[in-house]
Order: sequence, then C-alpha cells, then structure tokens
Amino acid sequence: MEGVLDRINRRVNLFGTEEPIIQLFGEDRVIVQLPGASGSISEVEFAEATDAAAVEGIVAGQGFDDFAVESQSETSYEIRTTSLNVNQQNALRGALSSGIGSVNSFQTTGGIETAKALIGQTAQLVFKERTCSDVTCFTFTDAEIGLTGDDLESAFASTDPNTGEWEVNIAFNDRGTGIFSDLTQRIVGVETKRIGVFLDDDLLIAPVSLAWIRDGRSSITGNFSREEARTLSIQLEAGSLPVPLELIQESDVDALLGEESLKKSLLAGIIGLGLVLLFMIAYYRMAGVVAAFALLFYAVVVLAVFKLVPVTLGLSGIGAFILSVGLAVDANILIFERMKEEIRIGRTLASSMEVGFSRAWPAIRDGNFSTIITCLVLLWLGSRTADDLVTGFAFTLFIGVVVSMFTAIVVSRNLLQLMAWIGLGRSLNLFSPEGTPTLTAGGRPGGAGQPRNV
Repeated sequence: MEGVLDRINRRVNLFGTEEPIIQLFGEDRVIVQLPGASGSISEVEFAEATDAAAVEGIVAGQGFDDFAVESQSETSYEIRTTSLNVNQQNALRGALSSGIGSVNSFQTTGGIETAKALIGQTAQLVFKERTCSDVTCFTFTDAEIGLTGDDLESAFASTDPNTGEWEVNIAFNDRGTGIFSDLTQRIVGVETKRIGVFLDDDLLIAPVSLAWIRDGRSSITGNFSREEARTLSIQLEAGSLPVPLELIQESDVDALLGEESLKKSLLAGIIGLGLVLLFMIAYYRMAGVVAAFALLFYAVVVLAVFKLVPVTLGLSGIGAFILSVGLAVDANILIFERMKEEIRIGRTLASSMEVGFSRAWPAIRDGNFSTIITCLVLLWLGSRTADDLVTGFAFTLFIGVVVSMFTAIVVSRNLLQLMAWIGLGRSLNLFSPEGTPTLTAGGRPGGAGQPRNV
C-alpha cells in the first residue's frame, strides 16, 4: 500500500506543485483529494448536423447549475460542465442520443477524468512487439517481450534542440536495456514492425524504431503538444502499480471554507504590492516607475508560467511567490543605487544606466544563483523525503527567481533606455532624489574645493 501511495502521488503530482492529499483509509483503501481538479469537457460528434439550441436544451435538462455549449462545426460540440462521474457521462450521452440523434463519438476530459486516466486502474505498463500486416497497420498482432514499466528508469518531456518540437526521452535499467536493445536490433528498418506501449491494456503509443539502440536511452518523437508530451512522460515514468485499483466513489467538494481566506489573501497581496510600488516610485522617481512596470510584468509572466506547468498555489507556493517578488524588487534596487552613484559624479543617464547595470549585475547574479542552488538542494531533499510541500516551494521559487533575473536585466534595462532615448535623460533630477550632479572648482567630481552646479 505504501508503494500505491508513492506511485499515485508521482502520477498526479509530478512537480510537487499540485498539493494533493493522498492517504490510506483502512487497510486496503486510498483517498485521493485533488484541489482545483473540477470541471469536465465533453466533446460530442453527431451523425448529422445539429442545432446548438437543441444541444443546450438537452444539457439544461440534466440539471447542471453551470454549463456552456460551444459549436465546433455543424456536427461537433464542446460541452463544459461541472465534473461528471461515469454514470453522469452515460446519462448525458443517452439524453443527447435519444433527444437529438445518433452520436458518433462522446469523449469526456477534465480535471477529475485526467487524474483518473493518469492513475489508471491496474496501471500496468507493458512494452510489446507489434507486427503489422502491411505498412498501414490496420491489422496487427502483439507479442510479449518481457519488458514492463519496472524496467523503465526514467521518462521526461523536452524539446528537440534542432527542430524545437516536443519529445519524450526514456531510459531503461540494465535488464531493460538488454531487452530493448534486442528488440530495436530486430525491428529497425522493418516497416511492418512497431513498439507497442500499453497502460492497462490500452495502447498509449506505437512508434517505429529508426535505429538500433544499444545503451537503453532513446526519445519518442511525433507531433506532440507540450501537454501531450508531459502526460505521456508521466504515464511512462510512474511505472506500474504494485496492486490493482478499483474506483469505489468519487465526489466534488466546494471550496466554501477557503473562499473567505482567498479573498483576504488577495486583498493583503494587493495592498502589499501597492505599498512596494508606492515606495519605489516615491524614492526612485522615474526609475521607480520603471521598477513598477517591470514588477507588474514579472507578476504576469510568473503567473502565466504557473498556469502552463501547472502550479496549484497552496501555502508553500504562495510563500515562494512572495519571496520571489522580494528578490525581483531587490535586483531593481541594486541597479538603481548604482545608477544614482554614477549620476552624482556627472555621468549622463545613458552612461549611468550602462555602468550601473554592469556593476550591479555581479551582485544580482551571485545572489540569484545562490538561491537557485538552494532550490535544487530543496528539490533533491523533497524528492528523497517525499515531502510535497518542500518540493512545491522549491520548484515555485526556482521559477520566480529565473523570471526575476529576466525582468531585472531585460525589461528594466530596455525601459530605462527608452526613457533616455525620448529625452528624459536631460532631467536627471527625475532619476536621482539628491538632485543634479556637482563638480569641484577644479573640474573634478568630489575632492576639496568650493562646489558649483553644472
């Protein structure tokens, strides 16, 4: 049962950012709670052209409180509803079929359904040798070769450095390397041979072999989207569950308890961000305005990355995000303080900006690299101790630190260059609260003598 908990967690929480609750219930049951995994998307294709109003009427008759129907074509529709269990899916399909006409296909995806597909039932991952009757492979036979998910050491999604397309990289252990080597040597160059990869007896993918792979390391290529490559890598990486699973019950729980806390957290975040922006603008003037735009840009980019990964912002994730905001502000402060020093000794804005950035960069680089190293250590520690809070915090902070370096060096720099280009560089008092620079009577900055304004 401990193996079951570990495998389920690896399937639904690859990066440690989803914060699921997976725990034993009794001796032979497991409870899986997935925050945010709600909503279903049902893609329906009818045999004949159908009016959207008719589809909406049928869906409304099923008693859904909130739903949307979007037409993809005259025969295809996308129906968004709350999470549907198996009985509700069958009821909706039956209602559409009896009320409108023959349904060619009906497929439901979404948070709960995606998680169930990743967990699987028995979750047995098996590799087979597929022999096709011809190159089209409409008819085929599959043969066992003794290669399973237990022989797979790792699988992860990445992009091909040459084409930029998504692919899934795999690596086998010693036993799997030998079997896979024999298989690829036997089928390479044979048009009617494939490698069938099955999860719960369902075919995941059946690629051809383009080379004899001796070291057990290869990549699966195709027209993958980022999400498709990520899902396939999770299904391969998690291997096989040690015992079969049977779904007993599933239900949705509304986030009523957390709604008030969420509102207060958002309000506190807005107030805190506003105070930081107000201080930056008041103290650094136009440079503070640049920092404010860079910080807002940083927040938008980070939240977009969180959505793409995806990252569920729980307590550890919010803490890491707030910490990364502080690091982003700190980088701008280092840059602006260096700029002020250069403006005081008489440099122009453009010159002060270039020198200030070059002198502030080592401190920014070293500080952020130290934080990145800390994140990597925490990621390693979290993976060893199976502590999702540690892993989620480290992964979220890593994203924030990398983006903060980008915004400080690229966004802030280009905005300051723009200000210098449009002529604001002539008003140096807009960038330095101390006012205009001074020179001594001898014409050198600083030193003894009566200063005069220039």
